[in-house]
Amino acid sequence: MSAGAILAAALGLGLLVALGGSAGARAVGTLLAAHRGGAQLWPENSLLAFRNAIALGADFLEFDVHLSKDGEVVVIHDPTLERTTTGAGTVRERTLVDLKALRLKDRDGKVTDEAIPTLEELVGLAAPSPLRLLLEIKVDAKRQRYLGIEEKVLRILDSHGMSGRTIVMAFQEETVRRIRALRPDVTVGGLYWPKGLAEARSTVKGEIDGLKKLGARFVGLHQELVTAEVVEQAAKAGLLLGVWTVNDVEAMKRFIELGVAVLITDRPDAARELLRR
Repeated sequence: MSAGAILAAALGLGLLVALGGSAGARAVGTLLAAHRGGAQLWPENSLLAFRNAIALGADFLEFDVHLSKDGEVVVIHDPTLERTTTGAGTVRERTLVDLKALRLKDRDGKVTDEAIPTLEELVGLAAPSPLRLLLEIKVDAKRQRYLGIEEKVLRILDSHGMSGRTIVMAFQEETVRRIRALRPDVTVGGLYWPKGLAEARSTVKGEIDGLKKLGARFVGLHQELVTAEVVEQAAKAGLLLGVWTVNDVEAMKRFIELGVAVLITDRPDAARELLRR
């Protein structure tokens, strides 16, 4: 194992303990995050997917949140409804009652019996288990922040004793800063992908340095951005590095060997086999 991978593993152990994990239960190494609950296996961001990911032994549930018209925090990836549900229009134009009347589709477009979960439901499901949460706060269809969503998210996490077992993350720096200002004790992180960095005329190293100055403890990177050098940069900055969304088995093997701290995948079953769980 390279020096960077050893450093990353040590950092992962430290944050695992800080997030309430049982580090002594197994050797330190790459942690497994079920992306949207396991989007290639079950309807994404559904309670069915999250239950199955928990049963599978994932370390993290990864998911996304938006606000409904009446201010409820709901678990769904897109700001619009067409791709993953039987509805149409935007999430923020519908009340929770409206959203609950819809049904989720599977990855082939088949309608299922699953409803859009609330954050309250998901956190209540996860709280009795030992796993942690990777919670992404989204923006609306106009790329605008939801006013007050950070406070609502923190309140729900606190009510279930989960704020210490959750990494709150976002692509928007304003959201990351807002969480840091509200709750410096909560682990927060930034998300980056190649197009976004190019548009911002930034670099991975520059963003890692910025997160360190901000007091963040997590960085989530698209897999095209992750190299051995980046793994070492993140570890030296004191950041837990998550790589997304890795579904190819050979790519999984490569990132595990590099010592990436969190492997975020739609195929938690395949990743579990590689991690010899």
